[in-house]
Amino acid sequence: MTRSNLYITLTNGKAIICVADSSSAPEQGYLVESLLLPLLSLNDADEELALLEAHCATNELRTNATYRYEINLQTKTVGFFDEIYSYKTDIFRKGENLTRRYTIYLSSIENKTL
Repeated sequence: MTRSNLYITLTNGKAIICVADSSSAPEQGYLVESLLLPLLSLNDADEELALLEAHCATNELRTNATYRYEINLQTKTVGFFDEIYSYKTDIFRKGENLTRRYTIYLSSIENKTL
C-alpha cells in the first residue's frame, strides 16, 4: 500500500491538505483515475471539496506517507514528489521531483483510449 499527502489549492484559492491512504502511486492508477482526473475537470470549490472528502482524510497528513502531490486547481497543475518527514523537527518537506512518473502514466492511459 502506498500513501500520499495531498496539498491542494481549490479553484477559489483555499488551501487544504489531505491524505490518500491506498494505491496512490500514479502507476497504480487508482488515485489518478478516481480522484485526480475528475478533480481537475471540476471548476467549483464545493464540488472539489466533496470529491476530496469522499476519497481522502481531509485536514490530515501522515508521517509515513511515501509521496506528496501538489495540486493547484486554479492552474490545473499537478506536481508529484517524494514526501520526507523529520521526526526530530516534526516537519514535512518536499523531496525529489517525480512528476515525470505522473505524466508518463497520463500518457499511457491516453494512448490506451486512442
